[in-house]
Amino acid sequence: MVKLSPHFLAFCIIAISSNLFNSPISIHALNVGVETNAGLSLEKECSRTCESKFCAVPPFLRYGKYCGIMYSGCPGEQPCDALDACCMKHDLCIQHKDNNYLNLECNENFLSCVAKFTKSGSPTFKGNTCTITTVVRVITDVIDAAVAAGKIFKKP
Repeated sequence: MVKLSPHFLAFCIIAISSNLFNSPISIHALNVGVETNAGLSLEKECSRTCESKFCAVPPFLRYGKYCGIMYSGCPGEQPCDALDACCMKHDLCIQHKDNNYLNLECNENFLSCVAKFTKSGSPTFKGNTCTITTVVRVITDVIDAAVAAGKIFKKP
């Protein structure tokens, strides 16, 4: 079981709450039920498969191998596309910053990478079922919240 840092927990609370109020998704959409097995886990996972699930639901988003909270590619896995590469770089940056999910440098660089991806018009990976504008909006909203929290808590 992975031990969660206080920074990560604060990040999750801010990310989820900021997106619930700005999302077109009904609050009832988050009622996944404990009896269901939709491939959800609270443990950190590593992925070897390009996925596109829960595209508009921030706490459960799975895009590529590296995009999503508590979700990352397995060591040595190549990203699925340019957006997934941004997520991979962000994951590595956060790891190098003692898993400080509020680190401003990592989060601002991530936002810049996502913006470059959006402007480039690069294709998404084969088999993607998410609308890329939705994924980018979810990622941007979550990381914007993390940047704001990092400034409030004065995290470098």
